[in-house]
Amino acid sequence: MTAPALSPQDLQAIASAAPQWRGGNVAVVQTPHAGRVVVKSMRAPRHPARYRLLGALAGLLGAPYLKTAPLLGGAAGQALEVRRLRALHAAGVRVPQVLHVAPDHFVMQWLGPGDLAAALRQRHPQAAALWREGGEALTRIHCAGQCLSQAFARNMIVSETGALAGMIDFEDDPLQVMPLADAQARNWLDYLHSTLWLAPLPQAEADACLDAWMQAAPAATRARFTHACQRLAWLRALPTHRRWGRDTVSLQAAAAAARRFLGRQAAPSA
Repeated sequence: MTAPALSPQDLQAIASAAPQWRGGNVAVVQTPHAGRVVVKSMRAPRHPARYRLLGALAGLLGAPYLKTAPLLGGAAGQALEVRRLRALHAAGVRVPQVLHVAPDHFVMQWLGPGDLAAALRQRHPQAAALWREGGEALTRIHCAGQCLSQAFARNMIVSETGALAGMIDFEDDPLQVMPLADAQARNWLDYLHSTLWLAPLPQAEADACLDAWMQAAPAATRARFTHACQRLAWLRALPTHRRWGRDTVSLQAAAAAARRFLGRQAAPSA
């Protein structure tokens, strides 16, 4: 669906709402003709030291898909996100259409009021279906030769009707630091880490979904995901009680799923 072009009155409404979105903020603005739009102002430039350290750590672990692409910020960061959004939209990926670009901000289509992370936490009536839809969307994106930046549940938008509307947050480009297959494997790690601990469906059903997604994935992506499972499955030994914190529990759930996946791959076929 093509988003409506912004009229002069729309641009004026966006300018009037500048206190909401300036200073590196993001705001939803109601415009007279285009309806609700998202305004994202330019972020401050980021120092690269942290990303170099994480890259070195990923190298030591033999897990290049754990590298972090630089979050550039500034004009370069805004240009990168606009470029990524336009390229993904042209490839058929459900992302917001870019409606307007200014020197210190850009405007994109509003997709919906919620996200998959919130839907899982709040036990949305469609939570299980949304979780499956997220994995199926990743499979389609990868088969189209594309990758997301950070495939976390918080970046998967849920529409007002309770359907998965699209993906957001493209401030970095993983392909700057890793091959496509590694970037796609990293998408799966992001997705499983951010969702499995909350996924409202039986373990066997979740495992069956993962097997189906990997069977449909490009061969190179499946191989790199299997390698990631081999490297990270030991983390299943982490505590499972939520008193240890969300990050610990979510990492344990993903690692346990990785171990089960390896076990099923090693099992002889009937």
